[in-house]
Amino acid sequence: MARLVLAFALLSLLCLPGLAQPAPEPADSTTPAEDSSEPAEKEATAAPKPSKEELAKQALSRATNAHKEALEHADGAIKKLEAFVHDLDDHADAKTAAAGLEESAQKDVEKSAEDAENTFQSRLGTSAKSGSSGDSKAVAAAAKKSNRAAKDVEHSAGDDKAKAMRELRKHIQKAKKEEAHTLAREAREGARAAVKAAHTLERAQRHAGVKEDIYERALDRNARIGEGMEDKAKDLQDEAEDKIERYFDTVEGRSEPLEDDARKEAAKHLAAERGAVHGAKKQAVEEAEKVRAAAKKAAAEAKAEAKAAKAKEASADAEPTEPVPKEAKHDTKANDDTKAKHDTKA
Repeated sequence: MARLVLAFALLSLLCLPGLAQPAPEPADSTTPAEDSSEPAEKEATAAPKPSKEELAKQALSRATNAHKEALEHADGAIKKLEAFVHDLDDHADAKTAAAGLEESAQKDVEKSAEDAENTFQSRLGTSAKSGSSGDSKAVAAAAKKSNRAAKDVEHSAGDDKAKAMRELRKHIQKAKKEEAHTLAREAREGARAAVKAAHTLERAQRHAGVKEDIYERALDRNARIGEGMEDKAKDLQDEAEDKIERYFDTVEGRSEPLEDDARKEAAKHLAAERGAVHGAKKQAVEEAEKVRAAAKKAAAEAKAEAKAAKAKEASADAEPTEPVPKEAKHDTKANDDTKAKHDTKA
């Protein structure tokens, strides 16, 4: 009996649904349950189009971000201009700046001044030797060239240096003004862009259904902010230009005495070089006089020698024949008488 009960129990377990059946095989991963290869375009096409309200909200979001970015850009440009104006108070003192200008100008004219000095020395040497020909005109011409070269040296060391200082100062001043103008223009343009973005935001708010009093107040506030930035940019530009003008006026006042000193020093150098030219010319004149005197002496000696030779030749031509002795004369007469007698007899 117990055995029958046990067998019946086992039979019942085997007959329970799902127990006697083998476990289902796992699905093939290579066989997708759904067709995932459909183009994404179908899904996009299937998506519902945004409503007018949603489009308006999206436009409002974009306008809000654009206005925020415009304000940040304008504010950054204003801060750059403010920093520039502030830094103008931290420049070097005028005296130091003037000394820097002089040093830079000296470097600028150093090569031309050196060339002018070399030319002068060369012409001075030529002037000192110009008397060897004995030509007074050549001496005068060489001295004139030397004086002109000395003047070029003075011009390079004095006027050119002073001119270089002025031009360098004006160049730096102009560059500073241009920098101020550029920063101010960027700030003004940024402010105008912010005002334009505020109007775009107002339209977006109106289309998005924002209450009229709200978007009107917002526009009024944002427009005032942008216009205030533009006015501030103009004021900062004026302040920068005034500071630049005052500073470089002071630098000019410090530079002018240095320019005058350069001219005075060059004038002293010119006087010394002209003295050297005078000495070289004097030496050349003396040498030329010696050459001419020697040439004159040699010509006189040659003329005297020629005259002496000519006189000697003339003296030789005018000298009488040698006289015949008396005995010879007597013999000649006797011979003549004998000859005559002989002719008569014949």
